[in-house]
Amino acid sequence: MVIHRNEWLDVAVGAVVLAAAVGFIVYAMGVVGGFDRAGQGMNSYRVSLVEARGVSPGTDVRVAGVKVGRVDWIKLNPQTFAAETEIVLEDAFAFPADSVAVVASEGFLGGRFIEIVPGTSDAVLQPGARLRATVPETSLVDLLLQSLNGRR
Repeated sequence: MVIHRNEWLDVAVGAVVLAAAVGFIVYAMGVVGGFDRAGQGMNSYRVSLVEARGVSPGTDVRVAGVKVGRVDWIKLNPQTFAAETEIVLEDAFAFPADSVAVVASEGFLGGRFIEIVPGTSDAVLQPGARLRATVPETSLVDLLLQSLNGRR
């Protein structure tokens, strides 16, 4: 069997495409799954907060735009009807105990995330503590829904 020059070129291009696909998959798993170890006893701690509307498990927790954790679970409290959330934070960050959490939006139609605004207390936020939550930002979707409900 004789392989012609064009067939070698096809094999080389195929190998490059395959290598690029494998590289992309490895990169994507690192970016998406980079913080998945948190919450499994590996360099993390958990805190809770109430009134985290618009977030879901896996939502980013950020400080100054940098991811420092993720939402682990969210459920409705049957007595208060408030959404209670538990978040997992990297233990490399010791936030002041008077820090607050804000549900923020990445843009007008962007996804939501929890932004931690560090306080000024000398005391440190302890595992199992409850973060104070402020009123979440209003998104464009919320404004549209409010205007539609107001016209009825």
